[in-house]
Amino acid sequence: MKKTSHLFIGLIIALSTTQCNIESSTSNSNNSLPEGLHKLGYNNPDLLVDLDAGFKAIPMPMDFDGDGDYDLLISESGAYAEAGIFYFENISGNVEMPVFRRGMKVSYERRRLGSDGSNFEASNVDGHVHVITPDNVRERLLIYKNVPQNVFWDDNEIHLTAKGYEYLHFYKNSQWKIIDFDGDGNKDLVCAAFSTSSPRLRGVGASERKKAYSGFKKHNQLIFIKNGGDNNKPVYEDPIEIFKENGESLAKNLAIKPMFADYDNDGDYDFIGIGKADENVKQSGKWRDNYYIYFENTGTKSKYKFDTSKVLKFNNIPILMESRATIHSTAIDWDKDGHVDIIAGDEGGRIAFLKNTGKLIDGVPQFLPPRHFQQKAKYVDFGALTAPRVFDWDGDGLDDIISGNGVGYIGFYKNLRGYTPKWDAPKLLEINGTPIRIIQDEALPNTEEPKWGYTTIDVGFWDDDELPDILVNDHNGNVVWLKNIGSRTEPKLSPPQPLIVNWEGKPQKPAWTPGVSKGNELLAPWRTSPFIMDFNGDGLNDLVMLDYEGYIAVYLRYKENEELLLAHPKRSFVYPSGEPILLNQRTGSSSGRLKITFADWDGDGLEDLVFSSKPAVDWMKNMGMKEGKMTLQYMGRVASRTLMGHTDGPVVADWNKDGIPDLLIGTEIGVFYYWERPGFDITTTMTTSGKQQPANYPYFKR
Repeated sequence: MKKTSHLFIGLIIALSTTQCNIESSTSNSNNSLPEGLHKLGYNNPDLLVDLDAGFKAIPMPMDFDGDGDYDLLISESGAYAEAGIFYFENISGNVEMPVFRRGMKVSYERRRLGSDGSNFEASNVDGHVHVITPDNVRERLLIYKNVPQNVFWDDNEIHLTAKGYEYLHFYKNSQWKIIDFDGDGNKDLVCAAFSTSSPRLRGVGASERKKAYSGFKKHNQLIFIKNGGDNNKPVYEDPIEIFKENGESLAKNLAIKPMFADYDNDGDYDFIGIGKADENVKQSGKWRDNYYIYFENTGTKSKYKFDTSKVLKFNNIPILMESRATIHSTAIDWDKDGHVDIIAGDEGGRIAFLKNTGKLIDGVPQFLPPRHFQQKAKYVDFGALTAPRVFDWDGDGLDDIISGNGVGYIGFYKNLRGYTPKWDAPKLLEINGTPIRIIQDEALPNTEEPKWGYTTIDVGFWDDDELPDILVNDHNGNVVWLKNIGSRTEPKLSPPQPLIVNWEGKPQKPAWTPGVSKGNELLAPWRTSPFIMDFNGDGLNDLVMLDYEGYIAVYLRYKENEELLLAHPKRSFVYPSGEPILLNQRTGSSSGRLKITFADWDGDGLEDLVFSSKPAVDWMKNMGMKEGKMTLQYMGRVASRTLMGHTDGPVVADWNKDGIPDLLIGTEIGVFYYWERPGFDITTTMTTSGKQQPANYPYFKR
C-alpha cells in the first residue's frame, strides 16, 4: 500500500469531520427534521443506489486517498446548487465495479475559473496525477500538480506560444492532456478545442486579436503541441491540427475529448470520439449520431496515421450511453488488467464503466456496454432535471414520490414508513415490462436528433375509474396520458395516448416548439408541467398548464354522451387588476420550462399557486373566484436559494401529517430539496416570523 503524507491524511480527516458535522446537523433523529431547505435523505443506510454525481458529471479517476485503488473525483459541470469538485471514495478496493461512499466536496475551484466545470482533464504522468484546465477569467492554461496530495492548491501556468493561446482565446471550451504523443520521450500536449467564440475585443491588443480571429479556423479541432524542451523544462511549440489520412480534421462530426490512448496495445496512440461514423450504421432502424467512434493509429508512435472511423459495438450492436447528451469520457486502465478502459459521466450525472476486454475484431477493441457504479445511499436523487409529484402510488396509505427526469424516465420512490419517510431505491415505471422512456426515436423537423426526455408529470384521477393515472409533458411539448389499468395497490400503465382538445377553431400551437402534433392533439410549451384539478367544482378533473403563449390556462372537462372531453383553454387565472397571468413571457427555447402546483399554502382554505421561477420557487395567493376566474396575487419567493440554471420542480408534501403543506423541490442536479414548515404563517424561507406580505415588485419570468 502506498504511503500517504501526514498533511494529506489530516486534510482527509478534516474533510470527513466537516462532512459528518454538516450531515449530523441535517440528519433525522427523534422524528425531527432540520430547519430550512435541505437535501432529502434516503434514511436507509444499508441501501445501494446508482452513483449520481450531479448535472453534467466530469469524472477524473485517480487514487485520491493513497490506498492503492482508484477513487473518483468529479466536477459537477453547470450546476448552481452543488458547484465544485467532489470526492467519491472507493470502499471496495481493486475490483471492476466497486461501491463508493457518497461524495464530499473538496474544492470550489471551478467557479473561480469562470468556467462551467466541464474542462477539467486528469493526466497521469509517471505516477503523478495532474489536472489541467483553462482559466477562462485570465485566459491562461493552468495545471494543478499532484492533485491527490495538493487538492488543487499547487496551481501553475503552462506557457504556450501566441498560436497556442489562440485556442484559449477563440474557443469557449478546450480540454488539455499530457502525453508523449510522438514517442520521443518528452511529454507533449494534446487538446480538444470546441465551440468557437468571438474573443473579448477590448483594451490593449483588441485590434490584433480581432484580426487573428478573422483568419482562424472556426471548426472543432484536435491539436498536438510538441514539447521541444524536456520533461523538466518543457518548451511547447506551435499547435498542429491532427488530420485523418484523407485530409479531413480528425474532429469532424465528433463530440471531442482528448481521448488519445493505446486501446489496441500496439504501442501507439489511437483515438475515440463520440458522433457520426464513416460507415453506415443504424440501431433499431434509426440513424444515430452519438456512437463511440474508434480511430486506429495504423502508423507508428512517432508518425500517426488515422484512417476510417469504426463504431464500437458489443455483440454487433453499437454501444450507446443511456443519456444521449453531454457525455464526458476519459481513458484509463480502470481494472488494471493492461487494457485501457473508458470511464464516462453524462448529463444525468451517473458514472459508467466501459470495460476494454482486450479482444480485437477486425482491428477494433471490444468494449462491454456501460455499467453504472453504485454508492451508499445518502440523498434521494433521480438524475438531472427531476420533476417530482407526491402521491400514494401503491395505495398503502403512505405518500410516495413519482418523478420525471432529463433522460425521459418516470421513477417511483416507495415510502417505506411514515414520518420521517424511509425511501426505497427508485424503480422505473414500466409498460408491459419495459421501462417508460418518453423520448423521440428519430429527429423531428424542427430539431437535431433528440437527446433529452425532460419528462414533467402529474399524478391524479384523470378518468372515472378511481385509479390514479399519469399525465406527461416532455421535451417536445406532446402531452400524453398513461392510463392505469391495474388496481389501486398494484398499478399498471397502458401505452401513452395523446390528449385531444375540442379547439374553438384552429388548434393552438406554440410559435417555437421542438415537437409536432396531429389533428386536435394538445401540443404545449416544452418542459411545462400539467396539473390535474377540479377548477370549477363540477366534480370533473380539469387540466391546468401554460397555454401556447405562456399564459396559465385551464382546459375544462365536460361530458358528452358519457365521454369525457377537453375544452378549448381559457385564461381564467388573473391578477387583482383582472389581467390574465402571463407566467412566462420568454420566447424561443426560453419559453415553457415552468413547473406548477396548487396547494393551500397559507392555510386560508383556498388553493394557491406555487411555481418554479428564478432564483428558485415563487407563489401567488388565491384571492378567490370572480366571474369564473381565479384571482391570484403575487407574493414573491417561497425559496430564494438558487438551485438551478433551468427551472426547479416544486411540489407540496405532508409526510408528517400535521395538515401543513411542506415543500419538495426537484432540481437540475437530480437531488430533491425539502422544507418542513413550522406553521402556516411561515410561507417563505426568507422570514422566520410574521406573515409574508405581497411583493412590492411585479412578477415576471426571469
